[in-house]
Amino acid sequence: MAYDSLRSVPAREDTALRRRDYRVPPHAPGMRIGLFGGTFDPPHEAHLAACLLAMRRLQLDRVWWLVTPGNPLKNTAGLAPLAERIAAARTLARHPRIAVTGVEAAVGVRYTYDTVRYLVTRCPGVRFVWIMGADNLRSFHRWNNWRGIASLVPIVVVDRLGPSLYASAGVAGRALDFARIKEEKAVRLPFLKPPAWAFLHGLKSPLSSTQLRAKRRTPPWGDPDPVPEDHDPDAAAEPAAPVPVVARAHEPERNLRRGVGGG
Repeated sequence: MAYDSLRSVPAREDTALRRRDYRVPPHAPGMRIGLFGGTFDPPHEAHLAACLLAMRRLQLDRVWWLVTPGNPLKNTAGLAPLAERIAAARTLARHPRIAVTGVEAAVGVRYTYDTVRYLVTRCPGVRFVWIMGADNLRSFHRWNNWRGIASLVPIVVVDRLGPSLYASAGVAGRALDFARIKEEKAVRLPFLKPPAWAFLHGLKSPLSSTQLRAKRRTPPWGDPDPVPEDHDPDAAAEPAAPVPVVARAHEPERNLRRGVGGG
């Protein structure tokens, strides 16, 4: 099949990448695995809190963080090197059931749909669920073949501060309303035939990679130009500082790491 072979990671992408950085993590048929994609530039504790919430509510066996090299059709010169972003994500996660991978750099595909299709084909019998924040649901209709993504895997949407108030009323939310299941039944999501999705409440984090990058490049004499809040992994990557950092959250997100809090 067209998606069975991996190509070599381009030399320009990162010579610091190790073999495990761009391979599919260990898995087995029947496992329930959440997929959480993004540039992670920088990763922050809202990423971790969202995944821990989804892991607990859906009883997932693993969560894979898919660190994208960026959209090859757009200018990605501002992104930190892939190896640095993978390392920063691993430093933040430090969880035995979270695997961080740059597999997209080796697959040779452009969009989330192609990545998900590759993984579904490559890992038969695995029950994948795509994890996204409410802000991504709001802009989901702008992703390449977003309906195709929804037809490949169930989706769990995690609450965010602000966007949750209107994300479900957006283009994608309304188009997929027929496939939404009640939150109290979200544990069934990995076993449902897509399209199927659920909205999880209980996480209200103000952290945003977009805002963190904006703060890093704010000149001492004033604020930077406004940066859109929406994060679209299939759109152009936004400029970033050369070295990613791990941003720490307020107490509610740290509590999730210790197994308390959440909803």
